[in-house]
Amino acid sequence: MKKNFNFHVHSNFKNSIPRPQKKKTKVLLLAGWIIAGAVYYYFNHPVLNIKTVFFFSYVFYGLVLIWILSLFFEPKQIVYDSKKKSFFGTVFTVVILAGVLWAGGSMLICSPVFMAKSFANRIEIQNVDFDKVKEVDFTKTPIIDRDSTIVLGDRVMGEMPELVSQFEVSTEYTQISYKDSVYRVTPLEYAGFFKFMGNYKEGIPAYILVNSVTGEAELVRLSDLGLDGMKYVPSGYFNYDLYRKLQMQYPTTIFGDPSFEIDEEGHPWYICTTYDYAAFESRKMVSGVILFDPITGESTKYDDVLDAPTWIDRIYPESLVTEQVDQNGSLQNGFINSIIGQKNVTYTSEGYNYLEQDGDIYIYSGITSANKDSSNLGFVLVNLRTHEAMKITSPGANETSAMASAEGEVKNYGYTSTFPLLVNVNGHPVYMMALKDDSGLIKMYAMVDASDYQKVATISSDEGFENLKKNFIALEGGNAPDAEDLQTKEITINTVQILTIEDTTKCFMTDSENNRYKITLSTKNEDVVAFLKAGDEVSITYIPAEDVNAIQKIERK
Repeated sequence: MKKNFNFHVHSNFKNSIPRPQKKKTKVLLLAGWIIAGAVYYYFNHPVLNIKTVFFFSYVFYGLVLIWILSLFFEPKQIVYDSKKKSFFGTVFTVVILAGVLWAGGSMLICSPVFMAKSFANRIEIQNVDFDKVKEVDFTKTPIIDRDSTIVLGDRVMGEMPELVSQFEVSTEYTQISYKDSVYRVTPLEYAGFFKFMGNYKEGIPAYILVNSVTGEAELVRLSDLGLDGMKYVPSGYFNYDLYRKLQMQYPTTIFGDPSFEIDEEGHPWYICTTYDYAAFESRKMVSGVILFDPITGESTKYDDVLDAPTWIDRIYPESLVTEQVDQNGSLQNGFINSIIGQKNVTYTSEGYNYLEQDGDIYIYSGITSANKDSSNLGFVLVNLRTHEAMKITSPGANETSAMASAEGEVKNYGYTSTFPLLVNVNGHPVYMMALKDDSGLIKMYAMVDASDYQKVATISSDEGFENLKKNFIALEGGNAPDAEDLQTKEITINTVQILTIEDTTKCFMTDSENNRYKITLSTKNEDVVAFLKAGDEVSITYIPAEDVNAIQKIERK
C-alpha cells in the first residue's frame, strides 16, 4: 500500500497542477501575481529585449499569468484524467524548450568558435606611421593618474564640511577633454538612503573637476553656473534612480554603465551608451548613445554615435574596446589558431592609458605577442567617441619594463611608477610616467625610450615638463636637441665621479664654480670621460637645467 501511495502522489504531481476552485482565491492569486510582477519590474527594471537573459524572466512571468487567467475559464469541478496531458504543461514545456534552444543555440553558433572572423572585425584597425601621433603637448598630457586624482578630489571634498555630512565623492572620474586641456570629472553622490531622503528635492549640488596635467582640483557648484541640482543620478532611489529612469524611457534598449561628463559650459550630463547583440548575449556592439540631463531627466537618443555632440569624449567603454582589439589580434586566422599554434596572434598589454588629440580622448595600449613577453610589437590608439582605431608598428619594451626602468633610475627613493602614457618626442615614441612615494603623492616625472628602455630621463615634479623633455633629448643616442637649447663653455673640473646605474655608466662632475653636470658614457666620449680628474680643463656643449646640466659633447683643452 505504501508503494502504491507514493506512485499516485508522484504521478499526480507530474501530470497536473493544483488548481484553486474558489473565485476569491483566484482573484487574490491574480492580484498578488500582478503586484509581484510590477514590484519586480520597478525595482529591477530589466530590459524588454529577447536577446538578453532578462527576457526569460518575462517568459516565466507570462506563462504563470496565463495559467492563473485560465483558472477563471474552467468548470468548477474538475475530474482528473490521467490519460489527458495538461494543455498548460505542454505549452510550458514547449516554450521553455524553445527558449533554451534559442539561447544555447545562438550563443554557440554566434560564438568565436564558429564566427571568429565576425568577432575579429568588430573593430577596424588602420596601420599608420607614428607621425599620426602629434608632438607632445604638455598642456594636454594627462599625467595625473586615477589614484592620485581620487586623493586630490577627496582633499577638496574634505574642505567642504557642509557637503561632507550629506554627500560622498563618486570614484567614477571620467577622463575628458575640456577647455583646451585634459581633466577628470566626477559627481558627488548621496551618502546613503536617509541622506537621499533629506536632499532629493534639491538634488546633487556639485561635481569635482581635477586637471590631469597640473593636479589642480576644484568643487564646481551648479548654483554658481545658474543650474539646479542633479536629481536623476545612480545613487538616487525610487523614480530618481538614473537606471530606472532610463529603462522607463527606453524599455527595450540595452544599456551599459553611463559615464559622467560635462560640456564646454560646465553643464553635467550622463553619456549612456546603448548596445545590441548579434544573437542571445553574443557579440556585443555599440548601437548608439543617449544624452541624459540629470537635472531635468530629459534625454536625447542618437542611433548613430557620429550624430552626437562632438564634446562627448567617452561613448565606447574601455573594457569593450580592449576586448575588441584583443579579438581583432587573436581571431584573424580562426579560433583554433588563437588556441593552438597562435600564428600572428597578438593581444593588448596589461593596462591602458589615455591620449588627447584634436579634442578627443584616445585609449592607448601596447600590442604584444601571444606569449606576452617583456616587449611590445607596437601600439594601438582608439578614439573613445568615434571608434577610429590606429595601430603603430614600433617594436620595443613593454610598459612594465619601462616602469621598472624608471623606478630603477630613482631606486634610492623607493618611488613607484604610474602606468605610462605614450607621447611623441621629436617623432619618437616615448613612455612618460609619474613617480609616486608611499603615500601616493607625485614626486618626480620620467621619460623612457619606448625602443630602448635603458634610456631614462627624470626630473622633480616642480621642474616642469619642458625640462624633462630637454633631459630626455640630451640622452646619448637620442635625437639632437634644438640648437637654441644648447650652450657651450670652457670649465675647470672640481670633482668627478663615475657610477654605473642599471647597466648604464654615467659621469657626474662639478666645475670650479660648483655647477653640476652629467654625461652618459658612450664609444664617442669614453676615451675622454674615463680619464677626467680634478683640475682638468674641458670644453663642453650642454643643455642647461636647474639641477644637473646635461652634457651633449665634451673635449679636452
